[in-house]
Formats: sequence, structure tokens, C-alpha cells
Amino acid sequence: MQHESEEIEKKLRSKDSTRVINTLLEITFHNQNWEWVQDLCIELLENKNPDIKGLAVTCIGHIARIHGTIDKEKVLKAFENRKNDHTINGRIEDAIDDINMFVTDKK
Repeated sequence: MQHESEEIEKKLRSKDSTRVINTLLEITFHNQNWEWVQDLCIELLENKNPDIKGLAVTCIGHIARIHGTIDKEKVLKAFENRKNDHTINGRIEDAIDDINMFVTDKK
């Protein structure tokens, strides 16, 4: 598992945006360790490529929908820190809507 995690993280650091996007989608929909995927998405909010950071926001919403849970405090803080980033504002609003709709726990 450790080797697989390292390989995924290496792909997410790639300069090939298509590789990053495909990897992010794959882990969002197929990895059961939602906290790890959530944290990777939060890290990708720092990416300079608006497509990658935008998809990272969207994937956080997917995690909320798929798993019915998310670390709301951590995610909302990360979103708050990026509220002035016009390239992802709309996606942040959509992800927050998903979180509010699908997250059933207090986390």
C-alpha cells in the first residue's frame, strides 16, 4: 500500500496536467481512503494550473457525495484561504453545496 501511495503522489506531482487530472479522478472514485484523497485534493489547491486546482475542489465535493463524510473544518478552512481565487470560486461554492447536502456526520 505504501508503494502504491508513493506512486500516486508522484503522479500528482507530474508536470503533465493530463496525468495529474486522470490520477486525481481515479483516486477520487476508486480509493476508499477518503481522508488521504481529501488531503491530496487540499494540497492540489496550491497548484498553479487552474484546471488542476479546480478539479481538486470538485473532487472534494465528490468525496462528500460518495462517502457521506469529509473533514469539514479542514476543507472549509482550505476553501476560505482561497476565497479570492477567481479561477475556482464557483467550484468552491458547488463543493460546499455538495458537502452540505451529502455529509451526514459532524466532522
